[in-house]
Amino acid sequence: MISCPVCIMNDSIKEFKMTKTNICNFCAEWEKQKHLYTNFTQNKISQNLSNIKKKIIGSKNNKKYDCVIGLSGGTDSSFVVYHAWKLGLNPIIIHMDNGWNSKTSNHNINKILDRTGFDYKTLILDWEEFRDLQISFLKAGVPDIELITDHAIFAYIIDFAVKENIKFILSGVNFATEHSTINSWGWRKDDFNHIKKIHKIFGKHKLKTFPKMYPFKRFYYENIKKKINVINLLDFINYNSLEAKEILKKEFNWENYGGKHRESFFTMFFQGYILPEKFKIDKRILHLSCMIRNQEITRDKALEITALPPLESQNINQYVNFFKKKLQLSNDEFVKIMSEKPKRHSDYDIDIYNNWVFQLIKKTVKKLL
Repeated sequence: MISCPVCIMNDSIKEFKMTKTNICNFCAEWEKQKHLYTNFTQNKISQNLSNIKKKIIGSKNNKKYDCVIGLSGGTDSSFVVYHAWKLGLNPIIIHMDNGWNSKTSNHNINKILDRTGFDYKTLILDWEEFRDLQISFLKAGVPDIELITDHAIFAYIIDFAVKENIKFILSGVNFATEHSTINSWGWRKDDFNHIKKIHKIFGKHKLKTFPKMYPFKRFYYENIKKKINVINLLDFINYNSLEAKEILKKEFNWENYGGKHRESFFTMFFQGYILPEKFKIDKRILHLSCMIRNQEITRDKALEITALPPLESQNINQYVNFFKKKLQLSNDEFVKIMSEKPKRHSDYDIDIYNNWVFQLIKKTVKKLL
């Protein structure tokens, strides 16, 4: 196996390549772009946050709220809420309950809301619809089942912001801990047509209430109608997830999950068991490599972590049984899902020509703006 000497990415990943400078292509991309998102002076960070606040306050259209923030209870979204609180903003917080919240997630959300006093709204997904969608994606054999959760929350937030005339959406998406994109592991989060196609093949219930977003929708509202402006706030502050956790613990009595995206049982089980067992994908390689480049962890420590199983072996049977029970899957159905050959998301693509047209429209509109 060929591995990068800087991070822990290796040639088990389809997109992995070594460059002429003896670092992998992911590290090379980091080196090329990191100056845009990291190494700010403290004065520059203060200026960045001040400019964001002025922009938000100056464009306030809603009588009460000046921005929208989605809160999962995880590190990134919690730290965005922390900064909004420190900046004196008045956001409306939106949490999406897809039926898989952990106790720690609920604890963190409640602690943050109690301390900040921010108003909040909970989007509770129709469980029968969402369960049917998750089973559809499991049966489809694709590696990015998480995209339906990401799709739902952002589609809902965009619709809510437009309806309530709130221009700014503060997002926890960030370059520091999420900069490596592995296309073969995922799919576009804004593509409801992709979701609809998989559900049409494998689903049983109609999607009557599930939030919908299309590739052109966000582009239309951001670039043409100028209705929304999404700010990835963590890209302006030298974001360090370990430092963020310490601040969150101190300010909100926030509890650590012990891993990225473990605020959801589904995410923990899917990334810790289904991905490595069925798809031979260990997402820890991606997450820890980002942390190495961001100087949050050493390469040796990351290798120590990945030498251990993704999930505690003594709890596997308990996790598997809970997962099957929650989704109402029989043991035979689960075994079949796990044993069938993995598929690519592109096997369920809708129409390459439409994607090409959309990209051309985007480029043309951006030139005109």
